[in-house]
Amino acid sequence: MNKRKGIILNIIILLSLWQTTILAVQDNMPSREKRIYDLSLIWKEMQYNFVYSEIFQQVNIDSLYLEYLPKVEQATSLYEYFRVLSAFMAHFNEGHTRIVSTERPDAKPSLDVVSFGEKIIVSNIVTNIADKIPIASEILKVNDVPVVEFLQDSIYPYISSINSHWKFNKSVDEMFYGKPNSLVKITAKTPDGKTNEVEMVRGVKEEMVDTTTILPLSIKIIENDIGYIRLTSCLTNDIKTINSVFINWIPQLRNCKGLIVDVRGNRGGSTNAWMMIAASLSDSINPQGVFLSRRHIPTYKMWGQTNPKYKEYYLGTAMEELEKYYAKNNFPDSLKLHQPLIVISDGYSGSATEYFLTLIKETKRAKIIGEPSVGLLTEPMVIPLSGGLMAMIAVKKYINPDGIDWDPTGVLPDIEEKRDYEAYLKGRDNVLEGAIEELRKN
Repeated sequence: MNKRKGIILNIIILLSLWQTTILAVQDNMPSREKRIYDLSLIWKEMQYNFVYSEIFQQVNIDSLYLEYLPKVEQATSLYEYFRVLSAFMAHFNEGHTRIVSTERPDAKPSLDVVSFGEKIIVSNIVTNIADKIPIASEILKVNDVPVVEFLQDSIYPYISSINSHWKFNKSVDEMFYGKPNSLVKITAKTPDGKTNEVEMVRGVKEEMVDTTTILPLSIKIIENDIGYIRLTSCLTNDIKTINSVFINWIPQLRNCKGLIVDVRGNRGGSTNAWMMIAASLSDSINPQGVFLSRRHIPTYKMWGQTNPKYKEYYLGTAMEELEKYYAKNNFPDSLKLHQPLIVISDGYSGSATEYFLTLIKETKRAKIIGEPSVGLLTEPMVIPLSGGLMAMIAVKKYINPDGIDWDPTGVLPDIEEKRDYEAYLKGRDNVLEGAIEELRKN
């Protein structure tokens, strides 16, 4: 009898191992050796190239590497492996320094949200449950955990950010991602005050209530005499469209009394995406600060063990100013836009978009209204890993002419104006209204 139980147990174990193997093959799971190599490669490149090397004084990267070795070994799926590497990178607190994938191994339900401070609001949802959780509903709980607590406990450990506002905003972006085909329970309060619960499946694509297509650049005339330029993307693939749309609108924009450029929600991409717009607004189109990267001289590192003169090489904190590329402003003077200008930013304006905000501040061409930007004035190198994953590591940072590194705060607005939930419920954009009011003063 005991022998029979033993045989059955062995069969169960073998079936379990077989199932695990099949799942691993199905989701492109890297081998144990490749996973160890991936982590080792990240560890090496971080040590030598991560631009914020001073963080190694607070985060012992060697100890962290040893802590995560068994975790990558024990990962049983690409999803789990992705999460382990993301948690490793989150310790370094820099938004560009993270794990990305050609095709995400995790998934989220068909639900989009936006934050108003700590209020997390449904901005789009599938049509078949829109009666229970309509657009503008407030998310109260996720899997029965209060939403802010859920973010801090379940999402923060995987998010790399140098400042608290991007840590929160990026966590809101990622809050519903999880294992594909798993369930997530959502508790929400509708705009009329009812509390409802729904369960949604991660990874199921369904028809959404709002099917509006967001264009990379849209322009319109508001209040009869204000040119409103909405730049939502800086992706390389959108540059041709952005430039074409913008140049066609120049005659109408020149007849306006004032201009507003709105870059809220623009996560970045290439600075070339905003270059023509900047060239039409200002003579200077090059940020005036400096770009820095790590400098390695092995002999100085050796000397730095005993000679204070070379200690920064020993610590790995020696930096070098990089040669700058200066773009020429070839925009015709006869077509330039000299009207009073307001720029609107928010906590999702990031990366390449922040160089535009920096240029606006440095040239004093306009006032910026809204919220601090993401804090991603760095440039990442991309390292291919196994399983379709990639490690991004920030290797260059920007310091403005006053010696300020914007990343810890984001580029600060001249006038802070937070988006108001009550105005949103009424279909109003209080930040745009504030920008119009400020523009009218000029």
